[in-house]
Amino acid sequence: MGLLSIILWLILSGIIGIVLFFTYQTWKHGKYFQQKNIPYLGAGWHRVFKFLGGKLSLPEAEALIYKEALEVGKGKPIVGFYDLTAAKYYIVDLDLMRHIYVKDFDHFVDRRTFAPLDSDILFKKMLLSLEGARWKGLRSKLSPTFTTGKIRRMFSIFEKSSLRMCDLLRKRVGPNGGDYDICEAYPKYAIDVIASSACGVESKAFEFAEPGGPLSEFETMAGKFQLQFNLVMFLKFLVIMILPKLASFLGFEAMQLEPQKYFLSVIKRVMEHRRETGERHDDFLQLMMDAQQGLLKAEENSKETLEVMTGTEGEAVENSTKNSFSSNDELTDEDIVANAVMFLNAGFDTSQSVLIFAAYALAKEQDVQEKLLKEVKSVMDGAGGKLTYDGVLQMSYLDMFMNETLRMFPPAAKTVRSCVKDYQIPGTKIVIEKGSIVTMPVYGIHLDSRYYDNPEKFEPENFLPEKKAQRHPYAFAAFGHGPRNCIGMRFALIEVKTAIAELVYNFKFQPSSRTQIPAKFGNAATLKPINGMVLNITPRRDVE
Repeated sequence: MGLLSIILWLILSGIIGIVLFFTYQTWKHGKYFQQKNIPYLGAGWHRVFKFLGGKLSLPEAEALIYKEALEVGKGKPIVGFYDLTAAKYYIVDLDLMRHIYVKDFDHFVDRRTFAPLDSDILFKKMLLSLEGARWKGLRSKLSPTFTTGKIRRMFSIFEKSSLRMCDLLRKRVGPNGGDYDICEAYPKYAIDVIASSACGVESKAFEFAEPGGPLSEFETMAGKFQLQFNLVMFLKFLVIMILPKLASFLGFEAMQLEPQKYFLSVIKRVMEHRRETGERHDDFLQLMMDAQQGLLKAEENSKETLEVMTGTEGEAVENSTKNSFSSNDELTDEDIVANAVMFLNAGFDTSQSVLIFAAYALAKEQDVQEKLLKEVKSVMDGAGGKLTYDGVLQMSYLDMFMNETLRMFPPAAKTVRSCVKDYQIPGTKIVIEKGSIVTMPVYGIHLDSRYYDNPEKFEPENFLPEKKAQRHPYAFAAFGHGPRNCIGMRFALIEVKTAIAELVYNFKFQPSSRTQIPAKFGNAATLKPINGMVLNITPRRDVE
């Protein structure tokens, strides 16, 4: 037998072995859920192959899983599912989600167990990667930095970056308007805001804005954190999840090492400069440095800090704080840098995603755009054409528009938690064992006609106070709920609302002949259009 034949035989044997392994795992997990009398969805191989072949986006795959879970579950609050890495409990009942998110949070403190590799020098120190007491301690230290009072102090950063973005749009479309792919401008806005607010540096993103030209170094490095799901990436993460020791041996990394080292160097230099000169700035980096020195300790028990820390409001705060969040753990320089980068990593992708689909909704729904313009113009004209922090908070229709954008186009399609101790589902004999993974759908619930009339239609009125009061509070989960929700939610909302208000005030958005309607999604980690988002954009004459 020749060498080529041996190699082909080994490849074939490997493929057969992999197929048999996953077939066995699918059967094994099916038996496990059957013994618990829990309906089982299997691995959904048809979805897997379509997804890997680029014929099915991540949100579309999640929507199919949700639909199948409702059909197979036949009214049960939970079904079983296998995602090729582990068996999962898939939750479809909103009351059970409330228990997992908040009421019984002490059983679901951690996100999905994911052992950071040795090469992930910053990833393993990020809030989203930490578990148990270490996570609680860091969340308690960072929470005072995300209150509305602190965000108000940073509003000038949002305003400056949004005006830079408007200048770029005017340059691109000219005085008479024209077609433009907004997927160029929005990442620059998102990175400009985060560079200034979280990292304490200028991104220079708008200085590198020639069509087809190079990006700034900061923007280039930030872009390397963006994940695209393809076969190679899928196989890589499969190895990391199932065989972490082999992944370390092979030199795999969950996040690219080059940008991790770059941001570690850049942010540490900024911190050293501030310490040497006594220079202070109104940004999150400064606030984290203050937290390190204990200067925010007096604010740690304020009502709003507790709301940020627990991800809840009112009476729910008490349910979420039955385990103390206080900690005496030291906040190191590496912790500060890691969480500045986490803010960059999480906020860069999600903010631009929301802005892209907000613009799409404005172009597609002209009546919505006119209502929003009327409100924005009234508030800004009353302030001499200037947008203020209080002005943003005044705009109730903008708030409704923002929530409806997040409902129809949530950046994250699902929420995942790890069970840290055996949990008996209320009202049943079903026990979720320690170490099990639970998944709570977001995209599927947001498009469920049981919770929203005409869920496929963009209607900001879904978030009128009376409509919200009639709906289950967990039927909207764009930022998650409870103590493990998005800690930067308040920041993200003001950041995006500021950009939307400035854009609507300065430009009219309309569909272009090149606009894909309905929008088609790509296979990014967050919701993104597959072929960009080309719209017809015209400067408004009455604000020039």
